Amino acid sequence: MSNFFKKATDSLNKGVATVGANSKALLEKSKINSAISNLENERVQLVQLLGQNIYNMYKAENQLEVKENIVNLIGEVDKRLELIAQQQELLKLVEQELNLVTGNSNPIMGHSLTCPCGHENPGDAKFCAGCGSQTTSTTT
Repeated sequence: MSNFFKKATDSLNKGVATVGANSKALLEKSKINSAISNLENERVQLVQLLGQNIYNMYKAENQLEVKENIVNLIGEVDKRLELIAQQQELLKLVEQELNLVTGNSNPIMGHSLTCPCGHENPGDAKFCAGCGSQTTSTTT
């Protein structure tokens, strides 16, 4: 009888740990996705500003010359792209850590769910852990 209670307690403890890890990972992933979204918005604004500057320069001078402000804007766009890539790597690390904690490091054998964003999810996932959209089934 004590073996039954031990198994029940172990199962309950594992469930609580899984819920805690999932909550922590979800919060962390939300923060990272928010940072990625903000960086992407900044990148879009910088590209628009770059385009506007090039357009104005051409209209005013009837030629294009790469000036310091253009080079600086291109550098800022590149910085945002690098920061986005770093945040995406952090997101992958959080997902890997979650998989280790929950024991879900191996999705259903030979089967995974791939989101249109490219994120691969465990075989039983209904929604993408990367972007939240509904997943589509593919065999790997």
